[in-house]
Amino acid sequence: MALAVRFYLLAGAALIAVHLAVGGSLAIYEGVGLSASVLIFLGAAWYRPPRALGWLSIGLSQSLAAFGDILGHLHTTRPFPGPPDIAYLVSFAAFAIGVFLLMGRNFPWRDWEANLDALLITACLAFTAWMLFFDRADSSYGFTAAGLITLAYPLFATFGVALMIRIGLLGDQPVAYWLLLASILPLTLADGQYVQPALNVTYHFGSWVDAAWLGSYVLCGAAALDPSLRRFARSRLRNRGRSSARGVIAGGIGLVALRVVDRYDVIVKHRAESVLLGAGQVLIVIAVVARVLLYVRELNRQRVLAEDSERRFRLIFERAPIGISFGRDGVMSDTNPALHRMLGYSAAEFAERHYLELTHPDDRDLDMQAQMDTGRLDHFSVDKRYVKKDGGILYAHVNIALEPDTLGVSLIEDVTQRRELEEQLRQSQKMDAIGKLAGGIAHDFNNLMTAVLGYSDLLLAKLNGDESGSREKIEGIRDAAMRASDLTRQLLAFGRRQMLEMRDVDMRDVVVRSESLLRRLIGEDIKLDAVVAPEPVVVHADPTQLDQVVINLAVNAREAMPDGGTLTIVVTTEDGNAVLAVGDTGVGMDEETRDRIFEPFFTTKPFGEGTGLGLSTVDGIVAQSGGTIGVSTTEGSGTVFTVRLPLVEAPATVPVD
Repeated sequence: MALAVRFYLLAGAALIAVHLAVGGSLAIYEGVGLSASVLIFLGAAWYRPPRALGWLSIGLSQSLAAFGDILGHLHTTRPFPGPPDIAYLVSFAAFAIGVFLLMGRNFPWRDWEANLDALLITACLAFTAWMLFFDRADSSYGFTAAGLITLAYPLFATFGVALMIRIGLLGDQPVAYWLLLASILPLTLADGQYVQPALNVTYHFGSWVDAAWLGSYVLCGAAALDPSLRRFARSRLRNRGRSSARGVIAGGIGLVALRVVDRYDVIVKHRAESVLLGAGQVLIVIAVVARVLLYVRELNRQRVLAEDSERRFRLIFERAPIGISFGRDGVMSDTNPALHRMLGYSAAEFAERHYLELTHPDDRDLDMQAQMDTGRLDHFSVDKRYVKKDGGILYAHVNIALEPDTLGVSLIEDVTQRRELEEQLRQSQKMDAIGKLAGGIAHDFNNLMTAVLGYSDLLLAKLNGDESGSREKIEGIRDAAMRASDLTRQLLAFGRRQMLEMRDVDMRDVVVRSESLLRRLIGEDIKLDAVVAPEPVVVHADPTQLDQVVINLAVNAREAMPDGGTLTIVVTTEDGNAVLAVGDTGVGMDEETRDRIFEPFFTTKPFGEGTGLGLSTVDGIVAQSGGTIGVSTTEGSGTVFTVRLPLVEAPATVPVD
């Protein structure tokens, strides 16, 4: 509550006390009434609430009430009803209009349960209050002006109370609401006493009735001083997820209260049962029956919604392409078919295992998972690995949420294929970047080596026989330049920038032509077995580059068989492609090495013994020739490289080299 509100309430209470102590002070009375109306206008102007027009209407109602007080004090011997009564009743109307405006268009007016609840609660309060305090009316007034005005006061006050209760049923109302509601209650009691002239009771200035009226002014003004008036009657829909028996309970309490009050009148005040009691009971019973019907209808509606929600949830749960699990304390007690397919476990097997048992050992100490287990985190997303029932690894992207009661839900998406594609894309981008760099350097380097080779040949041609020492050094320079030129061709092939002399080539001739060279390269402890198809296997490629492919693969196989073995080269056709398969019986490769063999400058040889360009060069030549290369390997059981190139549909006569 704002400091200004507290100060104003204290000041108002002090003035009311002084008013009662002196037996009634006209200055205090009029000052409090007028200051309340002024404060409401000032509060609306200062805070600029969203529905300022409503507060202005309430300020007008207080001004009219203060004006009625002035008229009443000027004419103390006025008849009943008189001009002040008109001002008071119009102020009631202005107050009701202001409350309506504060409720706004977005107020849930069609929530009939809440509407009927507000009427029931108000009716119970009104009938009980009337029987306790005001059920002594002189019926001689009938339908005269005095009788109608006497009836209008409590009816108008009851209507205002009903509106405020209806707002309160939204829940979570600000301080300004409670202050305004509190201002109506003493006003209702005081107005009931004010109409006592019609009930043959005399009103005295300076009595407790004045204190009630002044308290109403002070509370209303305080409501406009609090900053929470901006949030007055927020249009927040009531939670319709649960049907409320609130109105039925209120009606039952009201019926019991009416019977208790009636017994009090009969036993203590020795009055007969009131006709009003019977009418009130009938009305409340009718309202309770209507409320029960609404309650049953709401229950049926919620049952239909629950069944529909369950059907939708089950459809999503059973048909979703991603894994879904629910559970407590880390146990996946409820899992969907997609998760069963992904990891290979049945629902019963999942229900017997903690999630850590299914998590890859290297991912069990994830920091976010630990935070969730200790209650410091209620949701997160993470990439992790699961171990399948067959021992395989599943890469997954997991979204996990934990409810306050420790119920957890996990959405598990299989991203194994996506990771492979991403890795291929990263590898392709890396190869492309390095290829561009290597190709650009190779051109310039090749030009330099051409000059070195040329000058070396010129020097060798001018040397005489007696300069053998110089000749040996120059030949060393020339040999180094030749090796550098070979490296340049590898870089150009790797970078896919080499100029190819494309023609129709029979793959069988490539293997046969290279066989004698290969036998010398692989050594005597390795057996060479070449198998070629009986029919031509013609492709459109550069013969020299194909020779290099075969030689590089053979050399790679030799390195994989340090203790000897068998090198097998097969040339055949398959599905419109020429197939060159080079297999060995060597040590094979593990998964990590296999994934990197085509990377440039990657080698398993000791530092300084390999460039790491052999297989990347092969990959560049094959790709530049429009083909693909694959590898199949098992650690300890050898490796097979398979090159596929498009067959020439109608091969021309292939010249024999």
